[in-house]
Amino acid sequence: RAWARRRAFVRSRRAFPTPLDLPAERRRQKFTQRAATADRKPASVPANASAPPTALARTVCAVKMFFHITQEKNVILEPRHFGKNLQEVLREKLKNEVEGSCTGRHGFIVMVTQINRVSEGMVTDDGTARAKYHVEYGCVAFRPFKGEVLDATVTQVNKFGFFAEAGPLNLFVSNQLIEDDMTFESVGENKYVSSDQTVEIKKDAEVRVRVVGMRIDASEIFCIATIKEDYLGVIGDPQGDL
Repeated sequence: RAWARRRAFVRSRRAFPTPLDLPAERRRQKFTQRAATADRKPASVPANASAPPTALARTVCAVKMFFHITQEKNVILEPRHFGKNLQEVLREKLKNEVEGSCTGRHGFIVMVTQINRVSEGMVTDDGTARAKYHVEYGCVAFRPFKGEVLDATVTQVNKFGFFAEAGPLNLFVSNQLIEDDMTFESVGENKYVSSDQTVEIKKDAEVRVRVVGMRIDASEIFCIATIKEDYLGVIGDPQGDL
């Protein structure tokens, strides 16, 4: 009887079409619904999409770099801050301590958006009469991922490549990941110049890069990027000619 039930189950499974058997439109709807369920913003899928389901899933489930998360932190206040403005002082101190900080897990804390809960103050045992508050707050975090495309500003150029900043994120583009027709010049100002002298990568130039590698520490994220791909490279120079 067990074998009979198993054969019936296999036959019933074969009766349903697999994802490859579904028309392209139904496949798009299916994976768009999955993306919405996973709380990710779906990217647009071409109308003539005929890629396998896995490729469609990768296209639909676009990776996000900005997240709204909930964090907790102990904030210590001096006795002189106790009073009717305690909540405002607590919020300002929290913002000063966490905004701009970085953790390997969540990335960079960009902004504190709200304070969800504040515990009762507890006097510290160090004899200073300070009070410790346990704060639960919501914030916006910036967490880059491998493969992301970023706009950055060049901060330093040398013969090994150039450094750039994308907001709080520091990244490095090696000379091996720069277009082959660009050469390094150190006359007057360090820069990379194209063979036709029309494109320059120098300090304060704006570039579009793709992250190809990451180093994540407890309090720092550093990225290796490339401009040796289509649609990447200089998008603006300090004089605004591009």
